[in-house]
Amino acid sequence: MVYTQRVYNVIGSPKQDPRLPSSSAADPVCLIEIVEKGAHTIKEGALIPRFIRSIKVDRIKDSPVGVITFTEPLEVLSCAVLNGGSSVAEAAFIMEVPKDFDCDDYMGYIGYVRDALGLPDNSVGMMTAAEVDHVFNVKTSTFRGKEATAFATAGLANHVIAGEELLDYDAKTEVSIRRMNALRPGTINIGVISPRPLTTEAKVNLMIPLVEAKTLAMRRQGFLETGTTSDSMAVFCPVGDDREMWAGTGSDLGIAAARAVSDAVQWSLKARDEHPSPLRPDDVLNRLGMDRESLYAKYAGDSDRERFMKGLDKLFSRAEIVSALDIAYTMAFRADSVADDGSEVYLETVKGMIACTLGSKKIPKGHLMDAVLAMIADKASKY
Repeated sequence: MVYTQRVYNVIGSPKQDPRLPSSSAADPVCLIEIVEKGAHTIKEGALIPRFIRSIKVDRIKDSPVGVITFTEPLEVLSCAVLNGGSSVAEAAFIMEVPKDFDCDDYMGYIGYVRDALGLPDNSVGMMTAAEVDHVFNVKTSTFRGKEATAFATAGLANHVIAGEELLDYDAKTEVSIRRMNALRPGTINIGVISPRPLTTEAKVNLMIPLVEAKTLAMRRQGFLETGTTSDSMAVFCPVGDDREMWAGTGSDLGIAAARAVSDAVQWSLKARDEHPSPLRPDDVLNRLGMDRESLYAKYAGDSDRERFMKGLDKLFSRAEIVSALDIAYTMAFRADSVADDGSEVYLETVKGMIACTLGSKKIPKGHLMDAVLAMIADKASKY
């Protein structure tokens, strides 16, 4: 089989395999849960992924910290809070911080956590407000003999589409409160371990499938957003002279890493019960650079304004209209692009489904959002 995958969820303390002599350089083992091909089993003495000495969740002042120690010093390129940049690390950790974490000396604080855990000075440290106890996980994937290991935590509340401002934080965190009983601003933290030494160019190159896979995980969970405003990434590899020159999306290593990352991030999102909520109609208009007044001016300027606004209020309060507008916005780029490539039937099919929901008998020509807004404006002016 070309592609294999395993999930490691820590459920016990690491321990040395009693079958191995204490001086053995072989990988130690841990009491962990292994999820493979949908089957869940708990194995005591299962091998931990290559280059990892231990996987555990520790606690400092009642705050959980996901900790991974390595069997040897690994090179790392990262944007981590502690020891970010290009360096060598013997361990990595992701610490949970309180909601709305605001510390003047955050570097001192994360350094304190490292020291309290007894980790080496060169350990790479990240922060998250997601619940480490629930979302910290490790996954391995192999593609054509190249194995990559990914560890991750993920939580959403400050998620955005790259290039857009975070304007709806309050609404997103309100959803987070309902789901988790407490506000947890999110962060996606990811580390990838390459089995081969990498050049500096290859480390940067591996960041591409890493980030793209993170976004793919969010897309698979139904989100338009591409990440959060505080994501942190790290690429680890062994020290050595025979280095891989490239590790991009098309390489065997890049494919293995992308699959491990996507699966690890999505596992975290599912563990945290993260799901998107439909965009509110006014948010859709805002993303299109419009508001209710400009909607009226563009599509219903000849109708009675007061009647239009009252009709729009009633339409925007209906769940099926909210859903239809969200679906239209979500599908717009794809539907319009497919149509521009010559497949008008795709666009017209989407328009027809939304027209059915809106109760519109006449379907306007043109791009999807333009047609949907025209149908909504027509309904509002006659409400």
